[in-house]
Amino acid sequence: MCGIAAVFNTTGPAVPLNLESIAHRGPDGRGEWISPDGRIWFGHTRLAIQDLSATGAQPMLDDETGNVIIFNGEIYNHLKLREEMKGAGVTWKGTSDTETMLAAFRLWGDGFTDRLRGMFAFVIYDKARNRLFASRSSAGIKPFYFGRFGSSLRFGSEARLVMGDLPRRCSRSGLSSFLQWGACPENDFIFSGVSMIPAGSNVSVDAEGAITTARYWPAPRYRHISADAAPLQVRKLLEHSVEEHLLSDVPVACFLSGGIDSSIVAAIASRALRNGKLRTFSVGFPDQEFDETSVAAEVAMRYGTDHQRIEVGDDEAIVLVKEAVEKMDSPSVDAINTYIVSRKVAQQGIKVALSGLGADELFGGYPSFRDAGLLRLIAAIPKPIRSRLAAIGRFGARLADIPAGDVTAMAIWRRRLWSDEMLREAGLDATPLNVELPPELPDSFAKISWAELTVYMRQMLLRDSDQMSMATSLELRVPFLNRELMEYVLCLPAREKTRHSGVKGLLVQACRDLLPRSVYNRQKMGFTLPMDRWMRGPLKEFSDEGIRSMESVGLINPSAISSLRAKFSDGKIHWTRIWLLVVLGHYLKRVGAGAGFEATQQTLAA
Repeated sequence: MCGIAAVFNTTGPAVPLNLESIAHRGPDGRGEWISPDGRIWFGHTRLAIQDLSATGAQPMLDDETGNVIIFNGEIYNHLKLREEMKGAGVTWKGTSDTETMLAAFRLWGDGFTDRLRGMFAFVIYDKARNRLFASRSSAGIKPFYFGRFGSSLRFGSEARLVMGDLPRRCSRSGLSSFLQWGACPENDFIFSGVSMIPAGSNVSVDAEGAITTARYWPAPRYRHISADAAPLQVRKLLEHSVEEHLLSDVPVACFLSGGIDSSIVAAIASRALRNGKLRTFSVGFPDQEFDETSVAAEVAMRYGTDHQRIEVGDDEAIVLVKEAVEKMDSPSVDAINTYIVSRKVAQQGIKVALSGLGADELFGGYPSFRDAGLLRLIAAIPKPIRSRLAAIGRFGARLADIPAGDVTAMAIWRRRLWSDEMLREAGLDATPLNVELPPELPDSFAKISWAELTVYMRQMLLRDSDQMSMATSLELRVPFLNRELMEYVLCLPAREKTRHSGVKGLLVQACRDLLPRSVYNRQKMGFTLPMDRWMRGPLKEFSDEGIRSMESVGLINPSAISSLRAKFSDGKIHWTRIWLLVVLGHYLKRVGAGAGFEATQQTLAA
């Protein structure tokens, strides 16, 4: 796991980016490379996980072809790929997956990305074709930013790196999108000119800077899936994935919250680990309302893990909340809990940890799966009547915006924080969110899964997991997002995923023997923070500072901000509706954003 940076100048020498800004992503090493003509610069900061020696350092050169790679991520099947390359005359210098990728590109060309299983974002200088070749893995686990600024094309692991010292003024559509979703959509960042390489896509940049994008995942062939013995197949795929995710030259630990997902990962990992005990960690609070570590301890005892409960008191938590906001590369209404857990675990000397992220999206753990029928009925009510329902409480204010008919759009609507009316009061227009569907999905359940995977998970949870864990130099791995497992579960008919009782019934049935009853016979809780209470108490001054910063840049009507503050004070809106202004205000002040909006919108050539 690392930080990567690349610059390609189509008309002159490339100006290197500031690697110090991503030093936290790779404290174990740093490297740079410049092409013979000076127009391409690569930079890399290393968190050494596989092949800890100098043979794993980057940027890495292929002596046979002259190709050069910078890579962020992990390729879990790289040893298998090395077996496939036997007989091709490949000579290995070390044991890193980066070297495996260079050889695979040499042998198989652009199509080698379809063979990779893992999380990755990389750029290769293809000497023979005098171009750059970049790619991002199927689930989009690792962020991969891109920007075109004049004659300069920039790639990087973080937005701050790509923006560099360029002036920052908000995009009107980017601000609207952030307020709607609580995070920046991948193609509509808060500052224009910055976007993401699409997940599951390859990008080629020729010598003149022309860009070609080709999507390699998902593909139509994945819809022909047998549903026979679904629990057994889920278990088999999950066990294989967790075992692959243990590939490392440093110890791998596991987050253990006491919920279904992390408990399953910890149980399988503890069985598969060949050397020593699995280290597991749970973070708890003195306030029992927000603490489920007793269940985590039960799982740890069952599997004999080296378990540590880390208690965080209110005073320390407040400090960590402020730290998390300060560390954000991309503003988010969420992310705080991930930072707290990551920081506390990284302080124990851990560099790699497994997470249960992705199970809710695949197996139906969210209310969006259960409420689809009700939302269809509500959407059929005329919009003027739904608008009048705003008086019934927090949920009512958004009812007017429910999209009619399409279950995917309804699932996405569930994730909205600001309604159309709130945006109008702020002086903004609602910005539509484009979601690309795969070629075919079997039913509404799968469509909701896809919406959750590509909107909420990719644009918030995965990005937050990356920016908050890497802020502490910790690599998070997500076994539930194994490509074969995702494909299998997505393409199963809904009847197989709802055949068994309870939330995420198929997953529980597949792994019931691994879990104490206390894990699945209780209400889903998760690692939550008492943010509402803190914002009215110890975080009030910090919250006021963020909101004053928002007022100072003049992006939102002052009357709308005053109205939101009053409604929060009266308990009429959820804390997230105003916390996103707090986060954004601190973020814009920290990055030195100018007042007002950009006069013109920059666009990316593609």
